[in-house]
Amino acid sequence: MRRLLYIGCGLLLGAGCATAQEQTNISQRADRVLRSACDFLAQTPAFSFSGEIWREHVDDAGQKIQFSRTVTMDVKRPDGLRLEISSPLSARGFWYDGKTLTILDRKHNWYSTNAMPATLDKTVDVAHDQGIDLPLIDLAVSDPYRNATAKVQGNRYYGISPVLGVPCHHLAFTQENVDWQIWIEDGPQPFIRKFVITYKNDPGVPEFTALITRWNTTDRIADSNFVFERPTGATKIEMRTDEQSDGNTK
Repeated sequence: MRRLLYIGCGLLLGAGCATAQEQTNISQRADRVLRSACDFLAQTPAFSFSGEIWREHVDDAGQKIQFSRTVTMDVKRPDGLRLEISSPLSARGFWYDGKTLTILDRKHNWYSTNAMPATLDKTVDVAHDQGIDLPLIDLAVSDPYRNATAKVQGNRYYGISPVLGVPCHHLAFTQENVDWQIWIEDGPQPFIRKFVITYKNDPGVPEFTALITRWNTTDRIADSNFVFERPTGATKIEMRTDEQSDGNTK
């Protein structure tokens, strides 16, 4: 599962090159709902959203501890990404403009800039290979359906369930190393409202949960939003390329 390990870094990240015609383990009903949400995103070249994410950590005593972050993202395909991640201990900004990816550690006022490919899809892969955590990034790629459905072994449809008062289709999928659930808004705009990933083969079976609290597909996003402007006194450092949490640059 080339990308599923960065679901905390991205969404429903299955690997592989499976096409819709190759999928044999997804029921027609579940496939129809999931495809509608993925197609809606794929056909929306510019959008913004905000969300909250929780990661479980299983300590030495076996207790599960949740750590939370807030995420805001602006996307303008094929070459624009703006991301902010905040938690009680850190705050980081990310800018991608079709040429470079810049990461700003707001707590220490450090920043790093690396050359990147000319498209967001390719940059997502490069960032992953460099260990840069981009939460919920699979909402931004051009083909979210393929990423979500590769390696699926089974699924169930649980009907309509509310998420923050919004009626949603509740789907559950299984893969070899993870189970995942997704809640998709019922209506003409099939927004993804929530998902849960269960790492069933990890000690303590920890979960990752994301709740999308706001979507905006109508307001124009200026190109300047994706261009990094160095804050006063910020220090440039070398970007690390090993695995790191929250896009740490040092």
